[in-house]
Amino acid sequence: MDGMPELSPLQALAVGAAYVVMADKKALPEERASLVSLLGKHVSRRELSSTQIQRLTADAFAYVAKYDYSQYLMSIEATLSPAQIISIMSNMYETMIVDGNVVAREKEIVEEFYRFFDVDRRVVNTIREILMVKNDTSLFLHTDHPNNSSDFRFSFLDRMDLET
Repeated sequence: MDGMPELSPLQALAVGAAYVVMADKKALPEERASLVSLLGKHVSRRELSSTQIQRLTADAFAYVAKYDYSQYLMSIEATLSPAQIISIMSNMYETMIVDGNVVAREKEIVEEFYRFFDVDRRVVNTIREILMVKNDTSLFLHTDHPNNSSDFRFSFLDRMDLET
């Protein structure tokens, strides 16, 4: 796209998460921290420096301030592998739910992403279910939480049983 920077897959990941963080026009500390945490492991592995992570994060938020989300989607369409698409979508979803409060625009951004890339709805639902349980720390505070019952089962497993 004319005038738009070409994003590497790693930049696409950071920018995708930044769009979710900025969906409500403010970046909460836990939302920013999820982005830094997502990328920070590359510092521990000595694959990137902390300066590179800071620059990547700052550039992601600058990109979000400058370009519409639809432009972002079109700019990365031909550059991502199927696994990278699923990874970005999963990380966007996790960023959306990390603060325990999902705003409508965050949800729209994630939905636009998986629709744009034509991700199978069953895959989306499976990722959603797993991440919801993964991030629901109330499971540890409330013994009567519905997911703590002895008959808890992921619904995607039921769907898989029906398909076999």
